[in-house]
Amino acid sequence: MERYGQRLLSPAWGEEGERLAAMAEVSDPGTFALLERLGLDASWRCLEVGAGGGTVAAWLAGRAGHVTATDLDPRYLEGLESPNLAVLRHDAACDPLPEAAFDLVHARFVLEHLREREDVLDRMVSWLAPGGLLVVEAFARLPVPGQDPALRAAMDALMGTLARTIGTDTDWPWTFPAPLAARGLTGVGAEAHVPATGGRNASTRCWSLTLAQMRPRILELGLAAPEALDEALRALDDPAFSGFASATVSCWGRRPDAPA
Repeated sequence: MERYGQRLLSPAWGEEGERLAAMAEVSDPGTFALLERLGLDASWRCLEVGAGGGTVAAWLAGRAGHVTATDLDPRYLEGLESPNLAVLRHDAACDPLPEAAFDLVHARFVLEHLREREDVLDRMVSWLAPGGLLVVEAFARLPVPGQDPALRAAMDALMGTLARTIGTDTDWPWTFPAPLAARGLTGVGAEAHVPATGGRNASTRCWSLTLAQMRPRILELGLAAPEALDEALRALDDPAFSGFASATVSCWGRRPDAPA
């Protein structure tokens, strides 16, 4: 079964680094503010699951005791240099990590793309030390009244392609924070962030590059016509364009200090 990065959203695509950088520009401020608000401490042992371009791992390395950054393909992490940062090629679905070893486990734009997301979430909880904090962020479908028709058609095709090929579920994040509460975590909470897409900002660059990379698969599956994708790309390239493409939904909770 196909997985993220094998054909879709492959690290080998020539502009994937640029796409990840645009995604980070959109998402990092919210992630950093959330982690600081939740009490990030200089003594913490942190695990960044699916570290991608490495911006969150690098930021954590400047503020925490130690950071382990993992990814199925860590090529974009190889340039990170910090004495308290370790990079690990790792599959969260099956590769081991020590239990109860981390004060923070964070994953952004990872679990929604995994068919085995519930099992991986169980594993992430097991990696938390007593009192440790789990933070999960995921991108979610955003039906918006009055959304630009071209953008809506393109986003529907994009999300449909992800669902049919690698098993992405962009509705799952709207169940937050129930998956964490169901696993016995305490102090659970959730919030959603909806970044503006327009004016050739980072969000428009991210979605333009994502559509460009996914275009062959979208057409192969017959989920959009070439003309529809071209219309969406023209809209995203228009400095006057303004709209909303998707949401980021975040949730958090702590492993109890002692068994219930």
